[in-house]
Amino acid sequence: MYRTVRRAARENGLAHALTELCGEALPGVLPCGPGGHAVVPAAVAAEADRIWQDGRVYDRATGEEEVLRRGGPLVTLRHRPGGRAESVDHGGWALGLVWLRLGLSESLLDACVHYLGSRACGESTVLRQQLVKGAVADVVMEQLEVYAALTGVGAPGPAHLHQQLTVADRALLRLLGAAGYLAGGDGETAYLSEVLAEAYIPMEVAP
Repeated sequence: MYRTVRRAARENGLAHALTELCGEALPGVLPCGPGGHAVVPAAVAAEADRIWQDGRVYDRATGEEEVLRRGGPLVTLRHRPGGRAESVDHGGWALGLVWLRLGLSESLLDACVHYLGSRACGESTVLRQQLVKGAVADVVMEQLEVYAALTGVGAPGPAHLHQQLTVADRALLRLLGAAGYLAGGDGETAYLSEVLAEAYIPMEVAP
């Protein structure tokens, strides 16, 4: 499941990969973070009949829900659970989010390399400048460290891995310059990826 979600994020984008992760890890359930926040595709929010939060599943009809944002491929919600609840395995949701963000970060790297490689700088390109190559290499190392942790034994917690990916994405946005901050562009995907981390990991360890 994890590698499929990673590939979907890299090749097809955030909404597609998040829909796939929700369907695999928590089918029919709206996943909420510790503060009750959910960041999901609109179709997932509409079809979910229960709420998952802190390892427990609540009947959706008993809670209060507030739509914080609608727009683009995602909906942000805040849910205050109430009524009966049952413990349930999260099905790899937290780990799946890291894999998803890794795929998004790799997609951002692809876009950055293409962009920098197409911009002339003297008789060469921006990508071939020494400082730029070093910055790109640093990002690749961050991504490889996250991948190694995900596939190794005794990996650090998801919060630490999310922080590494956020650092890598912000470095790539700096390399993209103004192009990284255009509405609907690669910077928006990086921003939404960071919002996912902030919604689903404890606030005291959020990047």
